[in-house]
Amino acid sequence: MATREASAAGSFYPGQKEKLRQQLEQLFKGLPKEEKTECVVAPHAGYPYSGKTVAYSFNALQENKCFVILSPSHTGLGPEISVSDADEWATPIGNVPIDAKLRQRLLERLEIEADDLAHIEEHSIEVQLPFLQFLFKGSSILPITIAEHGLERLKELGKALSEIGGEFSVIASGDFTHHQQLQIAREKDFGAIKKIEAVDVEGFYNEVVDKQLSICGLSPITALMQYCKEKGFKRGKLLHYDTSASASGDEASVVGYAAIGFY
Repeated sequence: MATREASAAGSFYPGQKEKLRQQLEQLFKGLPKEEKTECVVAPHAGYPYSGKTVAYSFNALQENKCFVILSPSHTGLGPEISVSDADEWATPIGNVPIDAKLRQRLLERLEIEADDLAHIEEHSIEVQLPFLQFLFKGSSILPITIAEHGLERLKELGKALSEIGGEFSVIASGDFTHHQQLQIAREKDFGAIKKIEAVDVEGFYNEVVDKQLSICGLSPITALMQYCKEKGFKRGKLLHYDTSASASGDEASVVGYAAIGFY
């Protein structure tokens, strides 16, 4: 068994099992009932900053056999679309198996090979896993890190996911505007979120590219939106929005976080 070991435990989230469970319990406490969905956008910063927003995303997820997790590439390592070659991923809570059959169907559809280089130090999928383990025991995953930024290739990925069959949900891991003053960040983020809520794939992509927005989730969110469009989702819904200022108190330079579901 090839195991992708946790690299963000102890930094982005607690490295001890019991402390991690306690923090997850607090993050989910008091959340409203939400209409369930198979597709969400969730942030990936350290839990003190974005953990509550992630909880809002997962609070809207319905239970499923498998969760496909799309992430940006922060390291630049590996191919443009990197489907994990591991058998399982580890967190302090335990190991999460990869759906090998689903992976093989996607690899054949995209005509690519599995590759783990992009995943070695990439935190943006790993930080989602304890939330899955907390809510959905026994589920599998398919981790995909995306360095590709071309619109047509991202749309192809979304379309491919819609065609390969199987029971799975899709999570796009992405933070929004980085290192801007609070009000400026909110204005930029809500302009992009408006496009996401309309499931306007090209509109969102062009909003980010043309305005040079520092949304690190451009690629995974674009691919997810195309998947949703192919599957007949009509709208996105902003479930929660926050910035790092809530934790740091610094409004001069914030990072934005959004929880979005599709219906």
